[in-house]
Amino acid sequence: MDMRYGIFCPVAKAAEVVASRWTPLILSELMKGRERFIDIQQGVPLMSRSLLSRRLKEMEISNLIARVPRGRGHVYRLTEAGN
Repeated sequence: MDMRYGIFCPVAKAAEVVASRWTPLILSELMKGRERFIDIQQGVPLMSRSLLSRRLKEMEISNLIARVPRGRGHVYRLTEAGN
């Protein structure tokens, strides 16, 4: 169930994203220096690939992370807002 309240308070908006299930664990993996999807997934082994992909996209849309091209793929990096 997606609970978006449409509140304009910056703290409430941040909480909507950061307080989502699994998101704190993903942020923790990124803070540990894990950048590739497979590395992040290994840090949250009970999370499905599709849910991880969806959460990463939500975090990217919210400007917490950036998807950066690297080689033939890409990596995920925390933005200033994500730090």
